[in-house]
Amino acid sequence: MKSRLLPLVTALALASVMSLPVSAAVTSEEVQSLSDQTKAMKKTLANLQGQVKSLERQVKHAEKAANKKSKQASQANAKNTLTGKELIRLIQEEREFLPFDLDVPGQAFVSTGPYVGVPFQFAGNDLVVNTPSVNTDVQLLEIRKSILKQLQVMRGEIVREPFYSHLLLSGVLEGSVEYVDNAGSPSTSDIGLTNVSLDAFIIGPSSWLLGFIELNYVEVSPANDVYGGVSNYRVSNSRLGVSKAFVTFGDFSKTPFYGSVGQFYVPYGTYSSLMVSSPFTKVLGRTKARSIALGFQQQQVNGFIGSVFIFRGDSHAASVSKINNGGVNVGYKFKGDYLKGKVGASVIGNLADSGGMQIGTGFQTAEQIVHRVPGYNVRGVLSVGSHVDFIAEYIGASTRFNPNDMSYNGHGAKPSALDFEAAFSMDLFDSKPSSVAVGYTQSSQALAMGLPLNRVSLVLNTSWWRNTLQSLEIRRDREYAASSFASGGGNVVAAGQGGKVNKAAVASFDYYF
Repeated sequence: MKSRLLPLVTALALASVMSLPVSAAVTSEEVQSLSDQTKAMKKTLANLQGQVKSLERQVKHAEKAANKKSKQASQANAKNTLTGKELIRLIQEEREFLPFDLDVPGQAFVSTGPYVGVPFQFAGNDLVVNTPSVNTDVQLLEIRKSILKQLQVMRGEIVREPFYSHLLLSGVLEGSVEYVDNAGSPSTSDIGLTNVSLDAFIIGPSSWLLGFIELNYVEVSPANDVYGGVSNYRVSNSRLGVSKAFVTFGDFSKTPFYGSVGQFYVPYGTYSSLMVSSPFTKVLGRTKARSIALGFQQQQVNGFIGSVFIFRGDSHAASVSKINNGGVNVGYKFKGDYLKGKVGASVIGNLADSGGMQIGTGFQTAEQIVHRVPGYNVRGVLSVGSHVDFIAEYIGASTRFNPNDMSYNGHGAKPSALDFEAAFSMDLFDSKPSSVAVGYTQSSQALAMGLPLNRVSLVLNTSWWRNTLQSLEIRRDREYAASSFASGGGNVVAAGQGGKVNKAAVASFDYYF
C-alpha cells in the first residue's frame, strides 16, 4: 500500500510547485515563499507516510485475527465430525435408549387415534354409514399409507424408515336406550352399554409389517356364563375379551398385495349398514376365525380387489376337526363424476361356522354335522351425486342343511337373508352432518337362529360433536307364522309366533377416541 501512495503524494507536490508563477527575475521574497511551501509539502508527505504505516499495521493485525479464527473453526469442525463407526454407535444407542422416535409426528412413541374400527364413514357428501368389521387389515394398510404421505408433505422426503414399532391407541364407548312393544306381551325398556372397544394399532418396525389388537366388552348374562357365573347381578357381565388380534404383511405404497394371519373376521361379505340394529345378513353370515388370508387391492381410483382365506372351522363333518373351511372374495371399486361405489361377491366353504349359526342354532354344542353347507354372497354400495346412497346385500346357503343339523318345517333348512337400504344426507342442526335412511331386511328359513321374518327400519344419524355419533332408530319386526317350527343342533329351538308384529325405538350415543 505504501508503494501505491508515495507516487501520488510526489505528483501532488510537483504539481503544486509547477503551478507557482515563473518570471524572468526572481526576488528574494519569492525564494523565501517557495522555501516555506517546500517545507510544508515535506511535512504533509511525512504525515501521509505515517498514516500508510498505520494502515499496514491494521491490515496485518486483521489478517492475523482472521487466520486464527479460521484455524479454530477448522479444529471445531474436525472435532464434531463423526467417523462411520461413531455414527453407527450413536444410532444403536438411539434404538436402545431413547423413549421416542423422531420419525413420528409429535415425537410420541405411544399416540392416540385415529380410531380404526369406527363404524361410520362418509360415503356420500356427509353421509354417516356403518363400515363393516371385515377387511380391517385393508383399512389399516390404507391408514399407514396415508400417514407416510403426510410425513412426506411435512418433511419433503423420508430419509430412513422408523426404527421402532409405533403404537396408536383408540376406542369407542357406546350407550343406548331402547323401548320395545311386544305384540301380545308387556312392553320392555332398557338402558344398555352396547359397545366398549379398545384398539391397539402397531405400525412397524418396518414398512412391511403392522399389527392390530382389539379388546371388546363382552355382554354375557351371568346366569348363562360358560365360565361358571351363577349370579343375576347385571353389571357383573362386564368382562373384556380379545375380539381381534392379527399381523399383516404389506405396503400399499409399494405393492397392492398383502397377507394377514391371526384372529379376525374373514372377508366373506361386508354387511355395511346405516342402522343401529344389525342387518339379518350380518347375523347369518359374518364369520370370525383364526385364519390366514392373502389378498390384493389395486391402488388406483378404479380397480379390482380380491382375497382368499383358510381356517379351521368350529363345525366339521369328519370325525376330527382340522383346517376345513375357506373362501374367495372378489370386488371392484369405481368413482366417476356422479357415481361411485363398490360391488363384489364371495363364497365360503361352510356357512355353519358363522357367528350367528354358532350362537343361534346350538352348533356350539353339536359341532359335528352330517355335511358342510357352502354359502355365497353378493353386495354393492352406490353413491349418486353428493346426497343419495344405496346399500344392497344378499347372503344364502347353496344347499340345504341335513335336518339333524338345522331344520325348517320338518326338512333341512336353506337359510338366506337380504338387506336393502337407501339414505339421503344433508346438514341439520346448525350445519351438522346428518342422514335419514330407510331399510328393509328379511330372512328365509332362519327361524332356528331366532331371526324375525322381516324388518322395516327408519333411522336418523347425526354427528353433533366431533368424534361422536347420535342415532335414533324406529323399527318394525314381523315374526314367522305360527305354523313354522325349526331346530338346530338336533333340538327344537324355535317356533313361529303367529306372524305378530313387534315395534321398537332405539337411541344410541357413540363416543370415539
